Amino acid sequence: MKFKKILFIIALLVTLGFSICYAQDFINLDVIIKEALKNNPKIKAYEAVWAAEGEKTKQVTTLPDPIFTYGFFGKNIETRVGPQKEKFSISQKIPFPGKLSLKGKVQQKQAEQSRQIYEAEKQELIKDVRIVFYDLYWVDRAIEITEEEKNILINSAKILQRKYETNLKPQSEVLKVEVEITNLIDKLLLLKQRRRALTAKMNSLLNRPINSSLAKIKEIKLQEVDLDSKALKQITFANRQEINVLRYGVDKAKFGKVLAMFDFLPDFTLGFNYINVEGGHTTQANDGEDAWGATFSVNLPIWRTKLNAGFKEKKAKLTAAVENLKNKQNEVEYELNDLYFKLVTYSDIVSLYETAFIPQTNQAYESTRTAYESGRTDFINWLDSERMLLKVRLAYYKARADYAKTFALLERAVGGNF
Repeated sequence: MKFKKILFIIALLVTLGFSICYAQDFINLDVIIKEALKNNPKIKAYEAVWAAEGEKTKQVTTLPDPIFTYGFFGKNIETRVGPQKEKFSISQKIPFPGKLSLKGKVQQKQAEQSRQIYEAEKQELIKDVRIVFYDLYWVDRAIEITEEEKNILINSAKILQRKYETNLKPQSEVLKVEVEITNLIDKLLLLKQRRRALTAKMNSLLNRPINSSLAKIKEIKLQEVDLDSKALKQITFANRQEINVLRYGVDKAKFGKVLAMFDFLPDFTLGFNYINVEGGHTTQANDGEDAWGATFSVNLPIWRTKLNAGFKEKKAKLTAAVENLKNKQNEVEYELNDLYFKLVTYSDIVSLYETAFIPQTNQAYESTRTAYESGRTDFINWLDSERMLLKVRLAYYKARADYAKTFALLERAVGGNF
């Protein structure tokens, strides 16, 4: 009766498993990365911010709008050639030569910062996609291995059940294998739930409907690092987007400091006035002749307390920018070294499983199975060897996934492919 219940649970599990349908045979990592970069709304938002910052350069390097003024006289002002009726004026403010150019350079550095932030978000998205991809890889391998082990135990359970019915095996062995099958079913339920969660996360990164199906992950090829930590550091300091953001921030602060010095210099305003004079009121030859004039004005930056404070502010911001850059370089260097040596460790672990653990465990399992079938060992020893084989196989693929995820994190730390 219990064995029939086990079979019912297995049938239910298979039914649930069909809910994880595959849209194609396998996922291609490069394809979904391109899809994510194309469709992810966060990336589109940062791209738009970058484009917006680029448009600001033209704004800050253009002269301010000229000012047009119209005036009329409530009571006409009498002149030799007639009464003045109305006045037209236009003026243009002209910043001290070099100010607009400096403002443009400051804004260009701001735009470069936005571009680097955009590139950083792209690399962050690529890293996130790869992490989920490798998690899915491990879950798919774990489901396959657990299914294989479950099928082995089911076949063993059938044999034990027949032997129990003919009094060749005790009921305790049948019960133990049934418990083990139930444990594997429980693991499969959890693994398939984990896959559904990872699928939903991947869909969110790809901007797909959250319940879209996702194909199976095929076997992955582990990439190797051909560079030492010193070479990686050089590449990282040149390519890492967060470092470049701060590097452009230092340049922007330098231009800002120079611009603050220009605040001590005056700006100019040129103007032109035209006065309409009404004719017919005098006997002068130039009766009703309109008047005009030009103006020139300059502001006087005499409030040195304010100007000095502004300069000190820009100087302090430059110091902060330089120190922030140094701090980020230190953080990135630590992150780089940590990930590099983690990758070396995971590589050694994967190699250890391939050259020692897996061959040894397989040999032990086959030896115990043969001994059990010939009656030279008991069921418990065989079951223990089966558990150990399952554990080692799962751990091996977990180590491969950890290596691949660490490599993805290392590429993110470097700032992209290297």
